[in-house]
Amino acid sequence: MRKTFLSIVTMFGLLCLSLFYWQVCADIQNHPANPRYYQMFKEDRGVIFDRHGVPLAASASDGSVYARNYSTPSLSHVVGYFHQRYGMTGLERRYHEDLSQGRSLITTLDLDVQKVAEKALAGRQGAIVAIKPTTGEILALVSSPGIDGNALDGNWSSYLDDERSPFLNRATHGLYPPGSVVKPLVYGAALGEGLVERSQTWQDQGSLVLGNRTISNYGGRAHGSITIDQALAVSSNVVFAQLAISLGDRLLEMFRRFNLGIEVGFDLQNLGGFLPSGVASDYDAAQMGIGQGELLVTPLQMATVASTIANGGAMMRPYVVQEVRGGLKMRQITRPQITSQVLPPSHASALQEAMILAAREGTARTSRPSSLDYGGKTGTAQTGPGGDHAWFIGFAPTERPRVAIAVLVEHGGSGSQMAVPIGVTVMEAALGIDQ
Repeated sequence: MRKTFLSIVTMFGLLCLSLFYWQVCADIQNHPANPRYYQMFKEDRGVIFDRHGVPLAASASDGSVYARNYSTPSLSHVVGYFHQRYGMTGLERRYHEDLSQGRSLITTLDLDVQKVAEKALAGRQGAIVAIKPTTGEILALVSSPGIDGNALDGNWSSYLDDERSPFLNRATHGLYPPGSVVKPLVYGAALGEGLVERSQTWQDQGSLVLGNRTISNYGGRAHGSITIDQALAVSSNVVFAQLAISLGDRLLEMFRRFNLGIEVGFDLQNLGGFLPSGVASDYDAAQMGIGQGELLVTPLQMATVASTIANGGAMMRPYVVQEVRGGLKMRQITRPQITSQVLPPSHASALQEAMILAAREGTARTSRPSSLDYGGKTGTAQTGPGGDHAWFIGFAPTERPRVAIAVLVEHGGSGSQMAVPIGVTVMEAALGIDQ
């Protein structure tokens, strides 16, 4: 007993010392008040590359200290920054030990696609995440407004005073009601529970009365007799509210399977959003089925939703660093990883076909000429004052998709008018289609 007690005390002591180091000592080591902190800036640092070997972040010396140079401002929310006065963020922080030892990072990012996404947002508040569905590789991750890692000294005060919160990574930490981009998940849940047949028709009179409350379609439009695929294409609130009521708490289970309400396993920290623990009433269920109410998601989560549907229902773990190279250690290579089979392939195929119909004949049609063949779903999330948020999730091409995307424009109004053209532009860039 005495030996057991001593062993437990020893293990507890070691645990406390370990926690003390990681919670206190590690922070002290990289704290500006520590004299050794400044030594980091007198040494060269590993380069961060995009997927094609183009430098995203590299160090240059002025003869006494090294400073980082970044390829484009939109990298600030994924690559981060490494600065003598302001510390480190993003991949610069996550992989600091490797980079400080001269090792380089090979990322999954495509700098050309990143720049196109940055330009497409045109300074609007919002986020774009583009993923390769079959692997989970992040091709672009943009949050706007951002900060310029090359100009922190001159702009730091203005960044702090900016009411648009440029330090916030909206792709990973922005929480938004998803609006109608959750309807493919409602469709998938209904298929799984045997509540819907693709050939059956629904009567959409433009509104659904639930006690003393009413669920209405956008603009109050009545769509008449429609199939479930057509209901998704025209984004019928009436049909999807009815499905959500029939599903009840089973809809929440489908949301959980898509990791809504759960932090995404990823290179960078992110929020899990908010998913209610239960459905209190038919009206609450109806609101959930059209992406309103208490449900909150991040653009990163919705990009993984689009990617999973495009990949036959198989959810891939998203990642942005594919290789750590150099130094005395062996190369570290990230392998694509399936986290779960969220939907049967046949159900994922049904969702794909409905989203393709939405892109060809419904709300996800692009307002500008494009040769891109894609599938998608729009969302116009009601937020009260300030105007609705504009959403688009999609994938391309329709046969063997090679890119999936989520676009969110804060207070952008209609998802069809604002978010779809942005998403199409970025997917074209990812596929090398001339615009």
